[in-house]
Amino acid sequence: KGAVQRRREEERVRELEEAANMALARGVDDERMEDRKKAVMREGDPMAMYAWKKQQEVQSKRASSDKTDSGVVVSQRPVYKGPQPKPNRYGLRPGYRWDGIDRGNGFEDRVLETLHSKGRKKEEAYKWSAADM
Repeated sequence: KGAVQRRREEERVRELEEAANMALARGVDDERMEDRKKAVMREGDPMAMYAWKKQQEVQSKRASSDKTDSGVVVSQRPVYKGPQPKPNRYGLRPGYRWDGIDRGNGFEDRVLETLHSKGRKKEEAYKWSAADM
């Protein structure tokens, strides 16, 4: 095990010990529960962008403190930054090196088209059957 794995294991053990000592019923003054509730990002929140930037700063500080003994920085994986890709069955994002060209044979398009047409046909049949009501 590396240093990061040992540190994470120690944190997990410490959290389990704290959970064992914690009271069964939570009160209004439970700070951990309050912090978890505050950390949730909600749609339509006017302060969401500020909270997101603050969270990014905390993550960048954490990434800079995640240096190993050899001085190597542990960072997150790169993400694809380009035009919006076509949807696929599994909702997978393209790799960060993808050039944006679809080299498939069209099978994925046909599968998605049949899935959407089935739902549309059911909806049209329902509307047609309920039109005279």
